[in-house]
Amino acid sequence: MKKLVVLGAGTAGTMVVNKIRPRLDTQEWQITIVDQDETHYYQPGFLFIPFGVYRPSDVVKTTREFVPQGVDLITSGIEVVEPEANKVRLTNGDTLDYDYLVIATGTHPEPDETPGLTDGEWRKSIHEFYTFDGAMALAEKLRTWEGGRMVTNIMEMPFKCPVAPLEFTFLADWFFHEKGMRD
Repeated sequence: MKKLVVLGAGTAGTMVVNKIRPRLDTQEWQITIVDQDETHYYQPGFLFIPFGVYRPSDVVKTTREFVPQGVDLITSGIEVVEPEANKVRLTNGDTLDYDYLVIATGTHPEPDETPGLTDGEWRKSIHEFYTFDGAMALAEKLRTWEGGRMVTNIMEMPFKCPVAPLEFTFLADWFFHEKGMRD
């Protein structure tokens, strides 16, 4: 039996297993997806939470809800990939053999790597929408904001979802226009 292992059950990883499961014979293929979280966050939806387009319940589900029948889901962190041995060691102590490996672990913002960014004003007047907590804090800020100057800033290249800052700017323009805060 051939083994396909997918690392990461975010948007990309769950799309892979949902597309490939129906195309591979279950008698010939074992498909396993690994993720450290039991909760799945639809990260593209984070951008819409601050503007009230999406609610938290629209973007937070259990990971199992996105994994089709016939795909094994393992909740564990990944310790190391050993490509020369076709093995993945997990933090729960398990080792997975694979014939094919898909790495879909995504990217994770590291705002503390920008000096001063996460100091006293972090999530008060300095916000991000790339995490669930960040989107929720920004939603609260926009709910009570009475106006002023807003800056959309990109700290460093490359970054997660390059079009998102532009989308944010357009959504903010629409949002503030709807609130009567922009012409």
